Amino acid sequence: MEIVKGVYQIRTDFQVTPEVRRYAFCYLIVGEDCWLVDSGVTGSDEAILQTMADLGKEPHQLRGLFLTHAHPDHVGGGAALRRRTGCTVYASAGESPWIENLKLQKEKRPIPNFDTLAAESVPVDRLLKGGDTLSLEPGLTLEVIATPGHSADGLSFRLVEQGVVFTGDAIPAPGDVPVYEDWQASLHSLETLRKAEADWFCPAWDKAYTRQEALAVIAQGEALIGGIQRMVKDLAAGQPELDKLVDAVCTRLGRPQLREHPLFRRTVAGHRKKD
Repeated sequence: MEIVKGVYQIRTDFQVTPEVRRYAFCYLIVGEDCWLVDSGVTGSDEAILQTMADLGKEPHQLRGLFLTHAHPDHVGGGAALRRRTGCTVYASAGESPWIENLKLQKEKRPIPNFDTLAAESVPVDRLLKGGDTLSLEPGLTLEVIATPGHSADGLSFRLVEQGVVFTGDAIPAPGDVPVYEDWQASLHSLETLRKAEADWFCPAWDKAYTRQEALAVIAQGEALIGGIQRMVKDLAAGQPELDKLVDAVCTRLGRPQLREHPLFRRTVAGHRKKD
């Protein structure tokens, strides 16, 4: 799907468990050559290279892969793409240790089906930080925006001339499981994205938003994070054990199914340790 001229959304589907099916979007930037934001799960390289072929591009024309963060549904296809295309892999300093060592990430952040989602670690060729600017080719300038919170050192990328910002998982998807490591950093990142000069906002877990839609979803995300923080602060004194606190928050939210979600547990733990 073409979002604006030269920017294509590629959907990659996967199973977290036999019962839970998810998807993530990668974004292909096409000029004389190609660049990719995120790489989906293991096996996503096929769909990405097929999209390039459909657009008349050869594998060697994938010049760069920009990873918003280290989570398996964003890096799983990276090693195969790097091997098949010779592309340069870009990521932040805080995320690269987990990208280059998936065994370490699995130990620190276990999730169901991890090895299937991301089977092969990805060498990172170049480190980026917020404020960096890259001239990809004439008419394609990429600005790096620091958007931590969902992950420790997450990045978003703004394609300047086209007015498009790729936000990874920095913006909570409406109605989805709220997942972030640091609630204060998440709120700051949402404020940063609100100020971004862009007409289109392209997240990994939802459709591409117009600016007006993005501002509404950002406001919803801020309200959700603030509401969970108030709940945790209210409930934490009487629930010193994390399991009991998670249960109490899920009850208050009216979403008992989140009790068994390992990433929501990390969300609650992040609220409790830092207020």
